[in-house]
Amino acid sequence: MSNKYRSIMNVDFQYAHRFMDWPREAKHLHGHSGLLTIELEDKVDPVTGFAFPCKEAQKIAWAEVLDNFHHATLFQEGDPLLDAVLATYKKEGIVNDPKYCVPLKKIDHKLAWSYPEYRIVVTKKVSTCENLCELFYELLKDKMPIKKVAFRSSLMNAATKEF
Repeated sequence: MSNKYRSIMNVDFQYAHRFMDWPREAKHLHGHSGLLTIELEDKVDPVTGFAFPCKEAQKIAWAEVLDNFHHATLFQEGDPLLDAVLATYKKEGIVNDPKYCVPLKKIDHKLAWSYPEYRIVVTKKVSTCENLCELFYELLKDKMPIKKVAFRSSLMNAATKEF
């Protein structure tokens, strides 16, 4: 019998993306309300009674990674729209102004990198629910004991992966 338990946290955020090489309507830039569920597995702390405090996990996940995805646009590496959007944002002065927004930590990972000043994340792979499960795990695995990640972009589209 295992003496490990799982704490489960949910975080929702809005984002835009497109499937660059998809022949159907998802090739167009469109938005989602995403729901990320992370299961954290560990022994129960005798003082707190938690395997991992969910509120602490949400704070870590949001501050370190997820705020970069909230109200962000995700582009796949090689998407010809990326340069056009960056140029337009620069020309029009569309920036994540620290006067009104919390400054974001730059993502610099082999699977994704960001332009925090423009709320843009570039992903190595197409931003499907399956690939986003892998990406969020990779970006957060050193910060908390993740056992399972699920991501839902709509009521009809979701994926899950155990690690």
